[in-house]
Amino acid sequence: MNKQRQDPDIKALARKDVFQKVADGDWYQYAKEPKLQKIVKISAQRIQKINQLAIEDDEEATRELNRLLPNAAADVDIYFPITSIEYPNNLTVGARTFINANLQILSAGQVTIGKDCFIGPNCQLYTPNHHPSNPVLRREGWQYDLPITIGDDCWFGGSVIVLPGVKIGDNVVIGAGSVVTKDIPSNTMAAGNPARVIKQMPEIHE
Repeated sequence: MNKQRQDPDIKALARKDVFQKVADGDWYQYAKEPKLQKIVKISAQRIQKINQLAIEDDEEATRELNRLLPNAAADVDIYFPITSIEYPNNLTVGARTFINANLQILSAGQVTIGKDCFIGPNCQLYTPNHHPSNPVLRREGWQYDLPITIGDDCWFGGSVIVLPGVKIGDNVVIGAGSVVTKDIPSNTMAAGNPARVIKQMPEIHE
């Protein structure tokens, strides 16, 4: 599992801007951060409207989605409906990547998906962490986010879950239903809960 952050230094954190806390992977309390709440609520509303629009006009829905995702390549293909993308500006998607329906991305951590990827339906990418052993801190809503990075030429089967701080290399296949808790090296196939490498893959030669 990812290395646990030290317990929050509340006095020190009070002096930091919330966006700097997020960028630094520091603890913050979402329930006390109206700026973050506003981003998430507006994103949810826009995603719902786009999903509804897609029922009648897929092309216009795609144009609206492109406006929502400024860091996605123009030729990225994302199928509707989308479950959630809480922080659209924190998602980067490379050229020619295909993402099937019901994508869910939580929360404020950076999520990078490389080029030429195939992401199956119902995939979930989670960047937030809560305290594993201190219920008081969980009750008070303390969390921190760690980035998720997915390389080029990756293929995820359906219902793959990726946890905070995970880095997945290039040319990686993740079996359907897997839960990825640790980094996966390039040119491998991984599967299971937790996912583990089960096969080496031939390297891609351009």
